[in-house]
Amino acid sequence: MDRRWSNEEDLAALILVRAHEKRQVVLSPDTALFVGLKLMAAAKKPTTAEVARLLCDFKCEKACYACQGRANAIVRVYGHRVG
Repeated sequence: MDRRWSNEEDLAALILVRAHEKRQVVLSPDTALFVGLKLMAAAKKPTTAEVARLLCDFKCEKACYACQGRANAIVRVYGHRVG
């Protein structure tokens, strides 16, 4: 496979540069599969609020400060989708 990118960061940079220039982005089938799988994985990640609700021992309606702090730390490490 002849690629113009060597890792995920390079691919993202190439796509972003073309998008900022209002140019079309054409992906090979292999690259499209890679990007599609990455987007599906990103869509499955929980929001910070969902993580906080799972962590809360008291099952508060709104996450307490401690649970929100732990949730923030977790999603910072693993990533999250926007709520």
